[in-house]
Amino acid sequence: MPDNSIWFLLVGGLLCALGALGGIMSERRRLQFVMREQAARNSELRNRCTEMADLVERVQAENKTMSSFLVVLPDVVRQLNSHMSQRNIPALLLSTVDQIFEPSHILVYSTRGKGELVLTHAKGVSEGVGTDRTIRFGEGRVGLVARHQMTMDRDDLQSDSLFLKIAHDRRDPFGVSLDLIAPMVHEGQTMGVICLAGVGRKQHDAKRMIKLVADLGSLAMSNSILFTRLENTANADSLTNLSTKRFLNQRMGALIHEAERAGTPLSVIIFDIDHFKKFNDTYGHLAGDGILKTVASLLKSQLRGDDIAARYGGEEFVVVLPNTMKEDASRIAEKVRKAIEAHPFIVGGESTRPVTVTLSGGVAAHLVDGTSSNEILGAADQALYLAKERGRNRIVQFRSRYLSEDEEIVTGA
Repeated sequence: MPDNSIWFLLVGGLLCALGALGGIMSERRRLQFVMREQAARNSELRNRCTEMADLVERVQAENKTMSSFLVVLPDVVRQLNSHMSQRNIPALLLSTVDQIFEPSHILVYSTRGKGELVLTHAKGVSEGVGTDRTIRFGEGRVGLVARHQMTMDRDDLQSDSLFLKIAHDRRDPFGVSLDLIAPMVHEGQTMGVICLAGVGRKQHDAKRMIKLVADLGSLAMSNSILFTRLENTANADSLTNLSTKRFLNQRMGALIHEAERAGTPLSVIIFDIDHFKKFNDTYGHLAGDGILKTVASLLKSQLRGDDIAARYGGEEFVVVLPNTMKEDASRIAEKVRKAIEAHPFIVGGESTRPVTVTLSGGVAAHLVDGTSSNEILGAADQALYLAKERGRNRIVQFRSRYLSEDEEIVTGA
């Protein structure tokens, strides 16, 4: 009997121990399940915290971009509303989008002629690449945006949309991958295109923001063209339709002041028709007036939108070239000289016949050859005198008397 009790006690103790062990294992499994659930919750919380941090970072970046936009915009509007030269508007637009978006590349194109864009200002393009690169409307993505007047971002440029169906050439200029392209449109006319690549400040309203900048730029360009046209009409010489001497003297002072403030170059050319008195004596003053009109028209056709051409007196013409180096002014003067020489001038008399007319020209530059209007014009006039002394029908750059004769630059016949 005692032996049975011992066995009962042993079996009972073993069962109790097994029951306790089962309870421990069950509790352990329960705890493991709770820990796994807690780990999953912790992971979810970490993911949500990361998402919240990313969201806060995006919001902060967007707020920073929007703040930059709101800070920059009033000053841009003020400058564009002033009488800004058409040539200086693309530089202001480049500076504006650079401050707002901080891109690695900026390309600002202006419309030239019919259906052609010319690159006027750029950021991120190598020094060896000139800013006179052209794109025709419909050529590549930039040309397509210009033709269809659509503002596009990277999603639009890469999506399988109507854009991809009508774009036969989807290459971007200079091998950069563009993020934003906005046309400058005024009254249905494309006046230029702004392109951005490598945008540093992302913004969900980027298309609207760059479109607003592009619209301001197109409005400023239109106003500048209209103002220049009205100003030239009000101050035009009655015979040649060029500016008058009085108007030129007024504008030249303002342009010199602007060049000094902005640190940009300015050059002046003085042209004189060779042997003009002989034309008048031979064919009469009416024929001479016809020659003056034709020379003025050909001269104007070789200049740019904000260059100023004036009849300075008799057969003498003065051209003021803002933002132009002396060497570039000489090239422009040579283009004018060749255009005049190649043109068949028709004069009347006993028999109507073509005659050859030639020009001589002198070139001088602000700061290089003088600081005031009188000094620059005087230097250009001395160069003109030298061109006539050397046989006429040529362009001469002014050089200081301290330079040797070999250092003077002469172009032409």
